[in-house]
Amino acid sequence: MGLDLPSLFLVTAVILAVSTLILIAHWIANRSFAGLGRMAVGMALATVGLLLLLPGGNDLSLYVLVGDFLILMAHLWFWLGIADFWKERNRQLTYLAGTTLLVAVGMLGYNLVTGGTATERATVFSLFLALLSFGAALTIAKALGGRVGLYKGIIKRKTIGGSTVAAVFFGHGLFAFYRGISLALYGDVASDETALFAFTQLEEMVFAVALAVTLIVSTAERVQADLKIQAMMDPLTQALNRRAFMTVLKTVLARSRRLSEPVSLVMMDIDKFKQINLRHGHLVGDDILCQFSEGVMEGRRAQDVFCRFGGEEFVLLLPGTDEQGAELVAKRVRDAVTGYPFKHGNKEISLTVSFGVTTARGDDLLPDSILDAAYKPLREAQKAGQNQIKVS
Repeated sequence: MGLDLPSLFLVTAVILAVSTLILIAHWIANRSFAGLGRMAVGMALATVGLLLLLPGGNDLSLYVLVGDFLILMAHLWFWLGIADFWKERNRQLTYLAGTTLLVAVGMLGYNLVTGGTATERATVFSLFLALLSFGAALTIAKALGGRVGLYKGIIKRKTIGGSTVAAVFFGHGLFAFYRGISLALYGDVASDETALFAFTQLEEMVFAVALAVTLIVSTAERVQADLKIQAMMDPLTQALNRRAFMTVLKTVLARSRRLSEPVSLVMMDIDKFKQINLRHGHLVGDDILCQFSEGVMEGRRAQDVFCRFGGEEFVLLLPGTDEQGAELVAKRVRDAVTGYPFKHGNKEISLTVSFGVTTARGDDLLPDSILDAAYKPLREAQKAGQNQIKVS
C-alpha cells in the first residue's frame, strides 16, 4: 500500500504554518533580539514553498521552480537570522549566503529550460539546501566558540539551546545531503521515490518543530546571559563595575602567579570633575564620563580590563604588561584625552586626567596590594598638579 503523499504534504505544511505562528509570537515578545523576525519569515516562506510542491502536478513546472526558490530562500533567511541573532553577521557571510542561493536558482532554472528530469532537479535542490543548512550550523558553532565552546557550553549548561539549534541545522543539512547524493547515485528512483519523499516530509516536520522550540530555549539563554552581563556593567559608562572588576582581578592575578607574568594597573581620576558638574550640570558630566569611557575601551587590547571604580575614578588592568608598557599606556590615554574635544551639544569641554601606575609580580599579585600600590601614586599625581602620571 503506497503512502498518501498529498495528505502528508498538507500535514507538513500545517506543522510549518503552526511553527511560523510560534516564531512570529516569539519574535513579537522578544523584539530586542535581532534575527528572530528573519527566522519567522523564513518559516513562512518554507510553508508557502512546500504548498507549491504538492505532488500530482508537472514536476518541472514553473510552480515547482518557485516552490524550490521559496524553500531555498527560507533557508537563506534562517542563515542570516541565525547570524544576526548570534551577532555573527558580516558582509562576507551575506555575500556567501546570497551567492549560494543565486547559483542554486540558476541551476534549477537551467534544469527547467533544458528539460531536465525531476531527479536532477531534486538532486540540485537537496544539495544546495544542505549547503545553506550547514552554513547556519557553522555560524552558530563559530558564535559559541567552535567545538571547544560548544562542549563547554553544554557541560556548563549555558548554551544548550544554541548547541541544539546548531545540531538541528546540521542534522537537517545532513539529511538533505544524503537525499541529494542518493538521487545523484541511483538516478531515476521511481521505485523508492515514495518512501524517500515521505521521509523527507517527516524530517521537515521534525526540523520545523525542533527549530521553533530550540530558538525559544536559546532566547531564554540569551536573556539570562544579558542579565548577568548587565549586572556586571556600570549602567552609565558600560565599563565593568567595581564588584565585577574585583572578581576578574582575582582571576587575572591568580593566573599571572601560575604563569610568572607581571600585571600592571593604571588608576585614573578626571581632574576637577566636580567643577564640570557644577558649571555645566550633571547631564553634561554624565555625557563626559561616557565619552571618556568609550575612548579608553576602544583603544585597549582585548585582554585589558576597564572598570569604573567609582565616581570619576577608573581602573585599567593590563595582564602580562611590565612597568614600561603600563606607563606607555597611561601616556597614550593622557595624550588622547588632552587632544580630544569632549562635546555635549554645542559645548566643548577640555579634560585632563591624573594617573597612578603600578606593576606587580610574584607575591605582590594580591588584589588589595596592587590597588593600594596604584592609589598612592594617583594621589601624588593629583597633588603635583593636573595631567600627571606617577609610577609606583
